[in-house]
Amino acid sequence: MILTEETLLWQKRAGIITEAEYKEKLSEVDINLDDKEQAVVDDVKDEMSAILKTMDAELAKASKTTNEGLLTAASIAIALPAIMGLIAKFGKAAGAMVSKMLGKKPSEEDSYQKWMEKLGHIADELHHLYMAPILAITKKFIKEEDIAKKAANAIFHAIVATFLIASGVTAVKALQSKNLSLATLESALSAVKGGELKQFFTGLFNS
Repeated sequence: MILTEETLLWQKRAGIITEAEYKEKLSEVDINLDDKEQAVVDDVKDEMSAILKTMDAELAKASKTTNEGLLTAASIAIALPAIMGLIAKFGKAAGAMVSKMLGKKPSEEDSYQKWMEKLGHIADELHHLYMAPILAITKKFIKEEDIAKKAANAIFHAIVATFLIASGVTAVKALQSKNLSLATLESALSAVKGGELKQFFTGLFNS
């Protein structure tokens, strides 16, 4: 049986899988991108690869200053400036590609909803491609698994927030995403705009 969103919904309603299993498996469903959405994702692969390489290198560098070579919630902030610089570069490239392939943010409500739906598809595909590699890197250097997951989640939401801002998005209520927390994304959006990403990161790690 091919795994689709409709299949999972049927399994949940039939009692074959639980609500928690439904949500977990839903994130594994491939996103059916149209050609323009796929073009945006393909165009920013180099920038995403650079972010992953820089994350690995900067976290390794930061870990050398800590006991046992492992990072804590506080010490991870050492690596943030270099990582954020690459994320800003990614956002600029992604924003330019969105403008080229999807057009500028529409002012008409119906067109705006469809435009935001496309951005949600792109964000979900980025999650599908890059969340696991980001988590693999944070788990190399952060002993506590829950903090490693929070770090990876924060970094990914900051990446998406930067991409959305560069695309012209000022609020995320209309974004349709299976894999992102809109509340976390809204916080990341505010932090990027206000230059307070360090506070955003440390706040998530300590929550």
